[in-house]
Amino acid sequence: MPDSERPSLISGHKSSDSGLQIHLHPLVLLTVSDHITRHSLRRREEPIVGALLGQQNGRDITLEHAFECQVVEGEQGAILLHQAWFQDRLQQYKDVHKEPALELVGWFTTAPITGPETHHVPIHQQIIHDYNETAVLLAFHPTEVLAGASQSGRLPLTIYESVYESTQNAGKAANNEAEADRSMDIDVAEGPLDLRFRELPYSVETGEAEMIGVDFVARGGGNATNIDSPAKQKGKEKSPKDSKSPQHESKTLNDTSLLSPEDEERKDPKATWKKSPVN
Repeated sequence: MPDSERPSLISGHKSSDSGLQIHLHPLVLLTVSDHITRHSLRRREEPIVGALLGQQNGRDITLEHAFECQVVEGEQGAILLHQAWFQDRLQQYKDVHKEPALELVGWFTTAPITGPETHHVPIHQQIIHDYNETAVLLAFHPTEVLAGASQSGRLPLTIYESVYESTQNAGKAANNEAEADRSMDIDVAEGPLDLRFRELPYSVETGEAEMIGVDFVARGGGNATNIDSPAKQKGKEKSPKDSKSPQHESKTLNDTSLLSPEDEERKDPKATWKKSPVN
């Protein structure tokens, strides 16, 4: 189905009024990009889904760690998290990251620049119902990478919060956002509420240790380019403790050969048996 014919899941309220402040850490970006790269190289067909761990203090949410998730097909082909596997994996991360304590604050996947699609809704509902009602969605846009969006300084991703609103009011908001704001109090009376997504502003933050690690990876540290070539190894000078130069060895031999038989005897009395008998 063409993108123009797909129902939009973006909220009619273009600006978020929830006050959520998202602080994105670079380690999450590295994990997401690594997962997407391996998924593409292995030509895997299942959707890309992962969990986001961080801290939530009031309206401030940090996205600090991420890990990929196993998914299963539910009723009517809905894609859901593998519940047992996910709970075990989440608990393992919580056991490791106790200071500070981390919790599930959202999930990530790939999506077009136009926003989340209908097949993203079941997993998001599963997370907000079972784990965190304010969980956010980090949508990575592969098409933006191919288009070179990162060269302009803009990251190819969008972070969304979810809201429930009337489909009728969503249509009104597309034409008149002020009218939709006035009608929020009668959403339930006008019809059922549907899940919608609103874009959230975010900032990229990092600590000193994380910055060093990211810089190390960015510079190609730890890979083949960081290993000394044989030419470099040959060019290195040997330590005096490891070996002696030929000139030094020659000088030592020459000094020893200058000793007289008497001097050798004084130096090593036991060496007298080495002398030939006098006739």
